[in-house]
Amino acid sequence: MEINQIVGPDAASLRRQWLVLRDQNPTLRIRNAAQQLGVSEMSLLLTEPEDHVLRLKDTFSDIYASLSGLGRIMTLARNDEVVHETIGTMTRFTVSAQGRMGLCLGDIDLRVFFSNWAHGYAVTDKGPKGDRHSLQFFDASGAAVHKVYAVSATDMTAWQELVNRYLAETQRPEITESMAEKPARYKGFVDHDQLRNDWQSITDVHEFHGMLKKHGLDRLTALESIGTDWAYPVATNALEVVLNRVASDSLPIMVFVGNKGIVQIYTGPVVRLVNIPGWFNVLDHDFNLHVSTGGISAVWVVKRPSEDGDITSLDGFNRDGELVFSVFGARKPGVPEMARWRDVVASLDMMS
Repeated sequence: MEINQIVGPDAASLRRQWLVLRDQNPTLRIRNAAQQLGVSEMSLLLTEPEDHVLRLKDTFSDIYASLSGLGRIMTLARNDEVVHETIGTMTRFTVSAQGRMGLCLGDIDLRVFFSNWAHGYAVTDKGPKGDRHSLQFFDASGAAVHKVYAVSATDMTAWQELVNRYLAETQRPEITESMAEKPARYKGFVDHDQLRNDWQSITDVHEFHGMLKKHGLDRLTALESIGTDWAYPVATNALEVVLNRVASDSLPIMVFVGNKGIVQIYTGPVVRLVNIPGWFNVLDHDFNLHVSTGGISAVWVVKRPSEDGDITSLDGFNRDGELVFSVFGARKPGVPEMARWRDVVASLDMMS
């Protein structure tokens, strides 16, 4: 699909359809509208007036290193099932692997995989409450990877300077979107004995991905194959159960949500939990989480060995077997897992 065709009749038709949908349902998110219309979110965004959607240079690591000068911002990472929003100041953003990876620690905690990023835009949404400013980044298929929003405490002078500094020379280049890769579950032979040996040999939770890669397994297949002493399924509403329990105990946790381009992490307690039809939400001052309850197909308790003892997480998957959230007890390297967190997770009933 050539995005530069937005000035043609097809794009004009798409624009009209988007406006009709928005008029019928003012709260409809652009991601969901794009799904209904059978196009990418980026394609739909680019039907907006050009001065509302400014193309940025693809120097994404430089842009993110500059976010520390903006003061407080809101960052949003999501997949189709879970939305994760944190508010804070970007600090200590570092780049490694020849610019392919980024790391940010602090109020805003990110693990970034820039090789899966392709496009960025500075967006101004016009609304009844005034302008809303954001930086939005997409992969080669036009799917949103990460978004950064200005909040009341953001330095808007610095924001505008950043946009001007990274503005692309060509604003509407010809772009051909690639097809989004569909996830595939592993269906071959699993060497259960070798998998268990390698699993039990892990000394750091960050070695887990390498172990999966060694065996050529997707995460859910590995959980299904390892044995219930290391992983077992629980009810699909287990996240709600766990968050209610940790909230009542003021127990700090770590919530990981992401996609192929980024993982965003919140560490701390959760307080205000709100369940509305179809969505379970955390609505706290500096952290929001929105979980589509109908989109969670499986939830597993997972234990991984480490030098600090076993580390326990609650992992949620969608219908395609993709990981959409992970929750851990809050901890630092070198510190054992909290017994209270382990007790909360252990109270969940194993599903047959």
